[in-house]
Amino acid sequence: MITPASMQPVRSASDTAEYRQNYVGNEIVKSLYALDNGWTGQGVTVGVLDDGVNSALPALQDQISSLSKDFGSETRNGVTTKRERLGDDQADHGTAIAAIIAGKRDGTGTMGMAPDAKIAILRTSDYNYDTKTEVLSHDAEALDYAATSGIKIVNRSLASQGFNVGIRNAAGRYGASGGLLVNSAGNQSASDPSDAVNVDAANRDAWLFVVAVDTSASSSYALASYSNKAGSMADRTVAAAGTNFTTRVDGSISAFSGTSSATAQVSGLAALIVSKWPQLSGVQAGEVILNTARDVGEPGVDAVFGHGLIDVEAALSPINPTISNGSAQSAVAQSIMVVPSAISTASLQTALSQVTVLDQYGRDFNGSMASMVVKPQARSTWLRRRLHQMTQGGSSSFAADKVQGSFSYATYRTGFAQSDVHSVMRSGEVAYQIGRTSVRAAFNAQDSLQSDIMGLAPFADGVLAYAPQAGNSFGVNRDTRFGRWGVTLSSGSVEGSAARAATVSFGVGRTSLRASWIEERGSVLGMESTGGLSLGRGTRTAMAEAHHSFDIGNDWSLEGYASVGVTRLKIDGASIVTGATSLIGTRAGIQASKVAFGGLLSFGIAQPLTIERGRAKLTLASAYDAGSQSLVFRSSNANLASDTRPLQLTAGFARGSASSSLRIGMMQDVSDGSTTALAGYSFRF
Repeated sequence: MITPASMQPVRSASDTAEYRQNYVGNEIVKSLYALDNGWTGQGVTVGVLDDGVNSALPALQDQISSLSKDFGSETRNGVTTKRERLGDDQADHGTAIAAIIAGKRDGTGTMGMAPDAKIAILRTSDYNYDTKTEVLSHDAEALDYAATSGIKIVNRSLASQGFNVGIRNAAGRYGASGGLLVNSAGNQSASDPSDAVNVDAANRDAWLFVVAVDTSASSSYALASYSNKAGSMADRTVAAAGTNFTTRVDGSISAFSGTSSATAQVSGLAALIVSKWPQLSGVQAGEVILNTARDVGEPGVDAVFGHGLIDVEAALSPINPTISNGSAQSAVAQSIMVVPSAISTASLQTALSQVTVLDQYGRDFNGSMASMVVKPQARSTWLRRRLHQMTQGGSSSFAADKVQGSFSYATYRTGFAQSDVHSVMRSGEVAYQIGRTSVRAAFNAQDSLQSDIMGLAPFADGVLAYAPQAGNSFGVNRDTRFGRWGVTLSSGSVEGSAARAATVSFGVGRTSLRASWIEERGSVLGMESTGGLSLGRGTRTAMAEAHHSFDIGNDWSLEGYASVGVTRLKIDGASIVTGATSLIGTRAGIQASKVAFGGLLSFGIAQPLTIERGRAKLTLASAYDAGSQSLVFRSSNANLASDTRPLQLTAGFARGSASSSLRIGMMQDVSDGSTTALAGYSFRF
């Protein structure tokens, strides 16, 4: 289960010989994680309700709180007097417990789970020197004292002998103060914790019972043979190492076993949590421990281990964290900022390099979320669409008096039966001519401005460049003596986003001008972000573009396009992007083509859509104010303008006949040197 210390290399500066004195006990609960992060229990006092603590030992010097108090008495020669002594030779049990919780980290001996925490000795034993007997009978008094003294955590590695109304009521008062009573389950191999009889509805949340895991098990987690089970207190029980090496009352170091030993580990973890997040109560720290325990028994909360084995790393890590803009909160797990290729990520990532989030317990965590700003090149919608067009399995066309159309489709075989053959329509268009007026309807059709033979070229059609979802269109064009006028409506959707556009065009000869209004819902330039990192819930774009083609001799033709657009982001109220200026975008491209090799050959150069100017306002938490228990927010402006001038070199070849078709496309991105190629061949038989 745990690699022997002698076989484990040193992993960090905290992985010292002192840490390894209790190597197995520490490793089972992952306590090195806290030490590596500098979380050692500073500023927290843990009450040890027990038979006292020998505070003179080096391992416990300077570890004792001034809140310590002796509630007990001593009897000598038949005379009982108030003791007023925190520890002596009879404090053998409490000393071992205190050292497991907060033994000093000084390079010698053993160290505690929370070595910088303080111990409030709550000595509750009455000792009779005449009979050499000890009775712990002041637990209720000690709990009331802890409640009024503000001690958030009390370790009680003891078990009541049946129902005790004083302890039941005191536990209720202590829980009402926010205190956590970490209590051993008992060592009678019973089916319930010994103190289960003292739990009621009023005090239930104050109790955290601890069962013991057998640390000698070689391959799996097993309950120690002596340990009571979680039983009816399963929802308020965790497990910890049943054997820990600790400092004993005489200063020696040896193994200390029992649910008492395991309970001290849990109290140490509670101290680490409250130290890092002093805004939490002890009860809240207990909830964190319960909900982050590792499930080591039957799936879920079970009657043996309860919630499972405590996990220091999980308990000190965020649980369901949320990111906030000061007005709304969103789950971090459901948030991602997907940035289109036209926009720079550098400034956004810098702004997100220091973010403070809160988890479901109000615990603050500070760190970088820069990795949650992504630019997924391979998922670009235009690339998917090109791939679909180039891998079409067949096509059909028709023509009548005034109507003509064409459709392309792909055929897939998923098995050997005829029913396993499926066809999917890839694209299609229908045109209708009435005199000088033409009507055209298209589904995922080729660019209306430039031939698709370039294969991997960015869209020349400006609407598709800004909103690649809008692949369906309906347009009306009319020839007049002044030129060709047209109106086109476009729309489409991909997964959770949709787009629509309206375009007015005018053309003379081989020159055309277009003006478009484009609106997106659920995406920004074709990319969908989610949750608190949404770049926007959509866009509105006004764009103007021009296209011109002409012959240059030797059967070569040249065509080019350029556009400029102004885009406004639709701000998502749940996002840290709380404002933005207008985004100025440009595009341009030129392509040369020629009939050759029985098909059409083309070469081109293009600047894809690029944001030239624009900023986003980001409002996010950068710190946590413990005094007001609230996040501290800051606003910053992120530059969205592309930090490079993207340039793509393209080449394509297309050839087809009634029985087969071949399409080849290549693209090299000059900015990063990458090359992409696609080839598609289909035939019918």
